[in-house]
Amino acid sequence: MFGWLLAGLLFATTAQCAVPPTVGQGFDSIEAARSDWQASSPPADGWTPVSLPDAWATRWPGYDGVVWYRFRWTGAAASPPRGLLVEYANMAATFILNGSLIGGDHGLVEPLSRGWNLPRYWVLDAPLLRPGANELLIRVSGLAIYQAGLGPVSLGAPEVLRPAYRESLLMRRTLPLLGIGLTLVMGVLYGMLWLLRGSERSYGWFSLFSLMWVLYSLNYVALGTWPFSSTEAFQRANHVALVASIVCFFMFALHFCEMARPRVLRATLLVGAAALAALIALPSRLLEPVRDITVLAALLCYFASCAIIVRHAWVSRRLEVGVLAACLMLPVAAGAHDTLIFLEWLPGTRYYVSLSSSATLLGISFALTWRMVKGMRLVEHFNAELQQRIDAATQRLAEGLGRQHEAELVQTRLTERLSLVRDLHDGLGMTLSSHIHTLGNRGAGDDDGVALWALKEVNDDLRLIIESSAFDDTDALADRLVPLRHRCTRLLEAAGIECRWQLLGLQGCRLGSKRDLDFLRVLQEALANVLKHSGATQVEVAIEAVGSQLRLSIHDNGNGFAGDAASQPSGGMGLQNMRLRAARLGGTLDICSGASGTLLALHCPIEASVPAT
Repeated sequence: MFGWLLAGLLFATTAQCAVPPTVGQGFDSIEAARSDWQASSPPADGWTPVSLPDAWATRWPGYDGVVWYRFRWTGAAASPPRGLLVEYANMAATFILNGSLIGGDHGLVEPLSRGWNLPRYWVLDAPLLRPGANELLIRVSGLAIYQAGLGPVSLGAPEVLRPAYRESLLMRRTLPLLGIGLTLVMGVLYGMLWLLRGSERSYGWFSLFSLMWVLYSLNYVALGTWPFSSTEAFQRANHVALVASIVCFFMFALHFCEMARPRVLRATLLVGAAALAALIALPSRLLEPVRDITVLAALLCYFASCAIIVRHAWVSRRLEVGVLAACLMLPVAAGAHDTLIFLEWLPGTRYYVSLSSSATLLGISFALTWRMVKGMRLVEHFNAELQQRIDAATQRLAEGLGRQHEAELVQTRLTERLSLVRDLHDGLGMTLSSHIHTLGNRGAGDDDGVALWALKEVNDDLRLIIESSAFDDTDALADRLVPLRHRCTRLLEAAGIECRWQLLGLQGCRLGSKRDLDFLRVLQEALANVLKHSGATQVEVAIEAVGSQLRLSIHDNGNGFAGDAASQPSGGMGLQNMRLRAARLGGTLDICSGASGTLLALHCPIEASVPAT
C-alpha cells in the first residue's frame, strides 16, 4: 500500500512538473483585480500581474467573490484568424473580447455555474480581432474554499489549438461521462443480482458503491448545482457521496475477501455514519477542516480496502482476486494525486480519479462475474451429477421393482404348489396309506405283495414330491436331502444293504426347487436300482459341492447290469429318466458297471452358492 502511495506521489509530482505555470501563450501581459459580485465591468485600479494557472486563494486568502483577468496583446495589421483556448474557469465566468461578449455562464452569482472542468474554445477573426491593441477580459466568480481561479489560456493558430481543445474536452468531459455511464450500468446490474440473491452481499455493497460513486462523479461533469440551491450545498452532498462510496467499497472488500466480522462491520458503519453526519450538520465555518479530515480518512479507508484485497489475492491465489488487485493499482495512484491536488499540496486542478475509477469497476465486475460463472459451473456440474444419481436410483428402483415382482410371482407359485401338495397329501396320500395298511394286514399272496410293493413305491414318490414342494428356493440342498436320506437308508438296511453317506461342502448350496427335485429324483432312482437289481450288500453315496460344481457318486458292490444293458445309450426307462433329468440340471450322467459293482456319477453346475454361516 505504501509503495502505491509513493508511486502516486511521484506520478502527481511528474504530472504537475510537466505543465509549469506560464504567463500565457500569445499574450503580452496578464493581470488580475478583485471586484464585487454585481460588477459588470472591471475595476479601474488594483490590477496585479499573474501567471496561469492561477488560484487566487494563495494571493487573497479566504476571498469569495469576483476576480477580473485582463489579457493584452498586439495584433498585426493583416492578422489571420486566431484560436483562443481556456482550459477552465473556477467556478463561473464570462468572456469579453475588445468590449464584445463572446461567451459565458448563466450563474455568475449563487447558485454559481460549474465551469471548473469545462474547456472553452473560440476562433477569433475581424471585427472582434483588431489590428494593434487587443484586450480579453474574463470575469470569474468563485469561492476560495473550492480553489477559485483561472486555468491556462492560449492564443494561437486554430490548427494548433483545436487538437489541444479536443484532447482537453476528452479528458475533462467525455471520459468522465463514459465512466459515469459505465458505473451506473454496473451498479444497477449488480443491484438487481443482489435483490434476486440476497445472500450475495458483496454484490449489494458493490452496487451501493457504484451508485454512490456516480453521485460523486457528477462533480466532474455537472454544469450547475441542481437540485441544490447553492455551491456549498452541492459540495456537501458531493463529499457525502464520496465518503459513502468509500465506506461501501470497504464493506465490499470485507465481504468479498470473506472477512465480514460483525464487530468490524458495525464499527465501519458507525464511523461512516458519524463522518456523514459531520459533513451534513456542521456549520459553514467548520466545513473546510472537517471536509479535509473526512477526505483523508476516506482515502485511508480506500487504501485499507485495497490492502485487504491484495492480501486476499496473495493468500488465496485466485485468478479473479488477482485481477482485481492489479486493477486497483492505477486508481490508488490517481487517488493519491487527486488528494494532494485537493489539499493544495500540489498545484493544478486536473483530477484523474474519475478516469482511473473505471479500472476499479472493471476489475470488480470481472471478479464478481467470474465468481458467478464459477458458481454456475458448479451448479451445472451438480445438476449433471444429480441427473446421474437420479438415473442410477431409477435403475436401482426398477431393478428392485423387478425383483419384487419376481418374488411375488415365486411366492404365488409357491402358494399354489403348497395348496396342491396339501390336496395330494389329504386326498391321494390318505388313499394310498389306507390301501397299504389294508394289504399289509391281510397277509395276502404274491399278487397282493406286488400290489403292496407298487403302492409303497407310489407313496414314496408322493412323499418326495410333497417334501420337495414344502421347501422354497432359499432352502439349502442339505436340508432337502434329510427326509430322502432317512427313508432310503431305512429301506436299504431293511433289505440287508449297508448304506454309507458322505456329504461335503453342501452348507449354503442351493439349486432351486425345480433343480432340487430333478437331483433328488436321480438319487432316488439310482438307490431304487441298487435295491431292486444289484444284489449288493454295501452302497456308498457321496455328494460334494466344489466351487461351482455339484458331484454325486453312488457305488455298490453288487452284480452290475445283466448282459449289455450298461453299454446301451438309453438303457431302461429308469436310466432314460435319469439322463433326461441330468440334462435338465445342465450336467452329465456316467454309469460304469462291472464285476466289482456299479458306479453312477453325476456332475452338474450349482446355480447359486451362498457361503456357509
